[in-house]
Amino acid sequence: MPEAHLRAVNPPEGASLGGDGLALAYATLERVCAEHGLGRLTVVVDDPSLGRQLLVAPRGSLPPGNLGDAVGWFAEPPFGAEHLDVDLAATVCRQALRLANLEPNPAGPADVLELALRDLAGVEAVAIDAALDIVRVRVGSTAIGDDLAPHALRLARAHVDHSVVVELVRSDEFGSATADASPVSAGAGALEVVAVRTEPSSGELEVHLRAGDVRTVGRAQLARGLIGAADATLAAWHARPGAPQRAVRWARTVETSATGRFVVAVALEDSRNVTVAHGIGSGSNPLDAAVAATVDALLR
Repeated sequence: MPEAHLRAVNPPEGASLGGDGLALAYATLERVCAEHGLGRLTVVVDDPSLGRQLLVAPRGSLPPGNLGDAVGWFAEPPFGAEHLDVDLAATVCRQALRLANLEPNPAGPADVLELALRDLAGVEAVAIDAALDIVRVRVGSTAIGDDLAPHALRLARAHVDHSVVVELVRSDEFGSATADASPVSAGAGALEVVAVRTEPSSGELEVHLRAGDVRTVGRAQLARGLIGAADATLAAWHARPGAPQRAVRWARTVETSATGRFVVAVALEDSRNVTVAHGIGSGSNPLDAAVAATVDALLR
């Protein structure tokens, strides 16, 4: 009898899994999400060194807020518990964190930064966008100390060679585990900024958006700066039939280049005061950049 060997076999239509450590763990989770049509999959890992850790696919997402003392994994939308591939993916996540502590060998800067942040006391989840522009750090409700946020920012600046926004989120700030899935009107098309106009006489900022054949206008007070630009963009967004309600959580300039380009980051939240999306935008002035960042967040 020939000797048996265990090897991974990829389905013909699927992309092969690659990477090491965290990269492989996230690739495995995202494969499971794709095969089962999941919007989000959270794996709970109780690591001896790091404590309770949550890994989420798609990578760059934070876990839902009401996991409580859940163990194993949490799928959205829910599906049956008997899924061997999910259990195997959870095992890959546990091993990736354990081996990262024993023999750090991260695949890229995002992995390096994520592992450094997870090593901070109280951190249970880290979400980093693909461009490494926005880092969201979720801490448990029992985390203490006022130095966690500045420490996380120092780590981000040490590992990323460009401006980065770091947001600290406590697990008890979240509401329901179900994300707002209110649909945008059918056939809306891509969201596009048509015009950004200032009216000094009335002190207003006007933002024109277009999606397919629908064009809407939003206004806000010019004196409110970046927040006003984001609010005007949202006012135009909310004028669309079926658009989910969003509000500005914060808006800030993250970079000003020598060529006169501005980069602004925006965070949007829903009616439960839960952050649902971040956006990054650039422009020749801060207001245009804030409008672009808000549209970027709305498209996520």
